[in-house]
Amino acid sequence: MAKTIFLVDDSATILLSVSSILGKAGFAVEKASNADEALKKFKAGVKVDLLITDLNMP
Repeated sequence: MAKTIFLVDDSATILLSVSSILGKAGFAVEKASNADEALKKFKAGVKVDLLITDLNMP
């Protein structure tokens, strides 16, 4: 079973680029474009092995 990495970034370009790279490396990728979206996914039961987030988001 692939490890799941959760990306949170307000830049669509970064989300697309990093998720593509991680997907090609064999990881499952969850994405959110802001903190509210990420929290909703966590509350819905998304389980991840690693969280990568942008520190400079509105």
